[in-house]
Amino acid sequence: MTYDVVVLIEREMSEGDARRVAALHAKREEPVEYHLLVSSHPERGFGGPMALLGSSFADVAGLTGSASVVGSATGPSARISPPAAPPGPGRTPTAVLADPAVDLASVIEHSSRQLRAASGYPVHVSITHGEVLLALMQMVKATGCQEVVVVAWPETAAAFLCSDWITKARKLLKVPRVRLLEHDT
Repeated sequence: MTYDVVVLIEREMSEGDARRVAALHAKREEPVEYHLLVSSHPERGFGGPMALLGSSFADVAGLTGSASVVGSATGPSARISPPAAPPGPGRTPTAVLADPAVDLASVIEHSSRQLRAASGYPVHVSITHGEVLLALMQMVKATGCQEVVVVAWPETAAAFLCSDWITKARKLLKVPRVRLLEHDT
């Protein structure tokens, strides 16, 4: 039996991101399978660093099929770039991560390679062009995962913590564990 983990990202995972995700499961006795869910910035309710706040749980629970499904296509989307913070004292600029709105193939290739190298476990990739929370719900159900890890920008993570998003997500997704990690910047 495997321990299935869905990892939701909105930008390419850095090596540090992948190491931190893998470290969460390093001591598991059973093999781990990662299911990487990549958003390609759909046109409504999602986009950029605040992307995961685009939908309320009430909206998601009340939708009846009008939203896009994992792997389906919607029209063009607005592109919002991550915040460009200048390096502080003693900090060096970090590598630029690929943006799915510009180079989705690089996001998929680099992120899955980083996570596979850091963990030593298989990484399956899915793309959502539509409503991220619906895609996440569908992936959790399809994989029977036991855990969801969201890798988000610092502003998104802070907003999630303030709104008790993690508790709401755990209840809605019906998984024992939901974790939130900030992108390694």
